[in-house]
Amino acid sequence: MTDKFAPKPDSSVIVQAEKVNKFFGKLHVLNNISLEVRQNEVVVILGPSGSGKSTFLRCINHLEKINSGHIYVNGHMIGYSERNGKLIEDNEANISRQRAEIGMVFQRFNLFPHLTALENIMEAPVHVRKIATAQAREDAERLLARVGLEAKRNQYPNQLSGGQQQRVAIARALAMKPTLMLFDEPTSALDPEMIGEVLDVMKELAHQMTMIVVSHEMGFAKAAADRVVFMDYGQIVEQGTPDEFFSNPKEERSRLFLSQILH
Repeated sequence: MTDKFAPKPDSSVIVQAEKVNKFFGKLHVLNNISLEVRQNEVVVILGPSGSGKSTFLRCINHLEKINSGHIYVNGHMIGYSERNGKLIEDNEANISRQRAEIGMVFQRFNLFPHLTALENIMEAPVHVRKIATAQAREDAERLLARVGLEAKRNQYPNQLSGGQQQRVAIARALAMKPTLMLFDEPTSALDPEMIGEVLDVMKELAHQMTMIVVSHEMGFAKAAADRVVFMDYGQIVEQGTPDEFFSNPKEERSRLFLSQILH
């Protein structure tokens, strides 16, 4: 088993994607995507619907399989080993172990309906990380306080608003103590008045951990991102600081995108 394309060890690089390609049938969804994300960096990926943003995010924790290229998280190839230049899919146990290091927050909250907010947050630490129940409860209560929901600890998901459910989902992801947090359009399923409460929690987390956020929230990108990555047709068209991207985009496609969403 060889890993000759493994990146040079650099503990400050959390995510390294190299020439990642992904097809759905004949549709080339990701086209030679390369991206590096460093420790505690906040990267916001923007782009029109169908540009490959969410697919790329799902490939980072192997919820989608790639066709070629490499994705490393914390220096380890995600989902695969390599033999004679070919990707060989890893076994489920190894993939699950890798995923435990990556928190993911989805568009839909995916909370367990039969568990309270507190129990939802405790579930994975107890059953996956084998943390003692008392410790998991203490951690869950601290996380609920962090997202402003300590008073809702015994409420079930159907008793919570959409914004509250998404904040519980964020706390649940944080409970696994991930080195990387992925957010896949976390406010797109929310009513407008609930979006702010979720973005406020995300802003509070920014720069305390490594975050990759797929979002249409330009205000969040401007306020919290270290870097904005703009994708279209499965490719990275442009990337830069929020100031650079929003004030002086280099590519015509980026300018067109911004003119359509900001006016």
